[in-house]
Formats: sequence, structure tokens, C-alpha cells
Amino acid sequence: MPAGLFSTRVNDAVGLSRSDRDRLRSLRVTERTLDHREPLSREGEIATQCAIVHDGFLASYKIASDREQIIAFHVPGDFPDLQAVYAPVLDRGIISIGPARVGLISHSELKRVISASPNLAGIFWRETIIETTILREWICNIAARDALASISHLICELASRLDAVGLVKDDSFHLPLTQQDLANASGFSVVHVNRTLQELRRRRLLSWESRTVTLMDFAELKRIAEFEPAYLQSRPL
Repeated sequence: MPAGLFSTRVNDAVGLSRSDRDRLRSLRVTERTLDHREPLSREGEIATQCAIVHDGFLASYKIASDREQIIAFHVPGDFPDLQAVYAPVLDRGIISIGPARVGLISHSELKRVISASPNLAGIFWRETIIETTILREWICNIAARDALASISHLICELASRLDAVGLVKDDSFHLPLTQQDLANASGFSVVHVNRTLQELRRRRLLSWESRTVTLMDFAELKRIAEFEPAYLQSRPL
């Protein structure tokens, strides 16, 4: 099923009828494998298809003053460029973080299922709204939180989003982000990010070894981050 993790997440949150699940299964998908930091798309391109993340992580980014600013991470089950169905000129680039596998679906295919089901049209519209609420939270993260709260918030968010598609096991999950990626997403220097992660380890809030994060005290991590997951519109971890 091309939209399996997406369907799982949406069904858990708002429910899907059997006919809508069948429509999602009917989508014609071309798979593509990406190497680490391989572009999926570039800013300014005119898109004719959307991607759904099957495995791995993607990042949306913009270049500002010669610095790569990551403005979103995309996890399995996400459509990172869904708005391009109706706004096809891409306003940012999208790259893989580590190896990734995506499914490419033409805009005409998505419009076909949207036209056939008002409920699916609403669900896809809901996805773009959630992407916007995440972006608003990221703005607060960069503008108003110190490094400890900001990095904690980012980890809490990713843990919650991965849990929504069944990718958190025994409080652990795969996370291929480098300290440079965290710096590019948070606006802090790599040195500051490194010190922050050391502090989180010192407080025994998490471990991060071999690209695996284990949450040792998620309640305290959420408290430090002032993390309230309602903006993700999914069941809480």
C-alpha cells in the first residue's frame, strides 16, 4: 500500500472509511531511493508530482546568507510537498537526511482521489494545516526558547511524530540527524548544540548512540521543552 503509514496515522487520528482506504491503495506510485543529502527537489522547480516518505528522513531547507536553514523535518508517512498540488512552484529545497525511500505520486493522481472523496480532500487539507502549525511552533522554538528547551522540543516533536506511525519501540527510535543538522534547524552553533546534548545526557534525560535515541525521562524532557503535542493533531506518546 503506497500510503500505508500515512493511512495508519490518519486513521488513528480521524478515521478512514473502507472506500477511502481503497482509494489510497489505488494510487499509482513510482518508488525512488535517495542517498544521504540527495536532493528530492530544488527551490524554484515546478513540481508535477508529490512525494510520500516510506523510509528515512527528509528535510526542507532554504539558503539564507550562505547558511542552510532547515525549516522542516519529514518522517515516514509524511507528504513533504503536498501543497505543490495547487501551488507547483516550489518555495524551498528538499533533501534526504541519511538514506531514504520515497513514493512519487503525480498531481493528477492525487486530484483524482481528492475529486472522488470530499473526506479525503479534507484529510489532505488537514495535512497542510498540520504542516503550518508545526512551522509556527518552529518559529517559536527559534525565536523564544533557549538551547536546552529548543533542542528538547525538537526531540519531543520527532519522537511524537515517529510514535504516531509506530516507529518508537521501548522508548527508542532511529534518528540519523547530525549535530550540524540540529544546528541548521535550531539556529544555534554546532558547539552550542553539542554542549546542549551533553547536558541532556548528564541529566539522564536521553541517550543518543549510533543514531538511536532512547528517552530516559520523557516527562522531564517535555517539561523542559514546554512541549504540548496538541499542535501535531495525533495521539500523544
